[in-house]
Amino acid sequence: MRNILAKISSFLCLKSDGFKISGWQKKWFQLSNFVRHYRLPINKSSSGMTLVELMVAIIISAMVIIVASSALVNLLTVNQKAAAKIERRIDLSRAFDFMSYEIRTSRRINSSATAVADGTNTLIENVVTSTGLNLSDLGSYGTMVLYLEIPIIDNPPTTCPVGSPHAGLPPPTPTDYDQVIYDIRPNPSSWLSPRIISRYGRIPRSDGTIDPCEDPVSSDVLVDSISDRDITPTPNCTTPGVLSGGGGFYACVNGGLVDLYMQSKLGDLKTHNLASKAFSRLSTNNTLAAPVLSGTRQTGTNNLNLSWTWTGSNGVTFKLYRVVAGATTEVYSGANLSLTDTLAGNSGDANCYSVIATVGSYTSDYSNQVCETR
Repeated sequence: MRNILAKISSFLCLKSDGFKISGWQKKWFQLSNFVRHYRLPINKSSSGMTLVELMVAIIISAMVIIVASSALVNLLTVNQKAAAKIERRIDLSRAFDFMSYEIRTSRRINSSATAVADGTNTLIENVVTSTGLNLSDLGSYGTMVLYLEIPIIDNPPTTCPVGSPHAGLPPPTPTDYDQVIYDIRPNPSSWLSPRIISRYGRIPRSDGTIDPCEDPVSSDVLVDSISDRDITPTPNCTTPGVLSGGGGFYACVNGGLVDLYMQSKLGDLKTHNLASKAFSRLSTNNTLAAPVLSGTRQTGTNNLNLSWTWTGSNGVTFKLYRVVAGATTEVYSGANLSLTDTLAGNSGDANCYSVIATVGSYTSDYSNQVCETR
């Protein structure tokens, strides 16, 4: 080191050897020669990273990336579950609103002109077949929950217009109302498991009205991702209400009042429960089946043996009415299914009888008339 310093001093103090050079040029010349002949040694430790250092850096970087990726995946999973919950709520609410609208516009709920579902002796399937509808027309139906008869506001045309499925032909029966059936069944492969709510019936127009010339559509999926486990606790349905359904779809029908219960599910994640009421504006007192009346006159007398049948629930009271010369008289009230009555009025007066059924605050339509002349 001492030799190096001495050399630096000699260069800085170098005199001219006959050359005519200025002071700064001399100093620059001396410094350039020193650098060229005496380069300082390079510290090997500053030349770069060793292999061990590089491996440690890679491992630390990988650990940071893995931790960050795991946190990102968890965040995305949480967001997806939250989005799925919101979607299930929206789908279930839309299905409930649509079903509630059809209930409000129905004239009969889980009943027909000759049958009422009571959950034991008369099932919804029996109500459906009592109308003449074949169960095979419903497709692969599951557990039936609701049967609705919705009046068709439009007067049915004599022949259907061009462009309809029955162009040039009379509309399919029934022409004055639509038959709608809701059931819960296993999901098809293209829909979310485990269950779906399916609808049978004509597809309403955008304004909610029904085209009598359209054909009913079977197995129309209303909403998917319905739970396959029964709602717990079991929905409360007090008499005379009748509970029907299973899994994530139940209905308690009490005349024109319907309590709906739905539960959606996505995988093992229960996303939403929905329960509310819907009330028919058209069927406050005529949702019960009408009795069927028959009569046989005793030979040579004015006595008439009357009997009637009814397929509704227990706890019923029948009222038998007689109309003579425009005057209506109640001739019987009770639970019996037969009565013998004496024809009233004058000779030649027609006596016409009809009967109704009452359960609680709900009353059926009048039965068919049976008439005899005194």
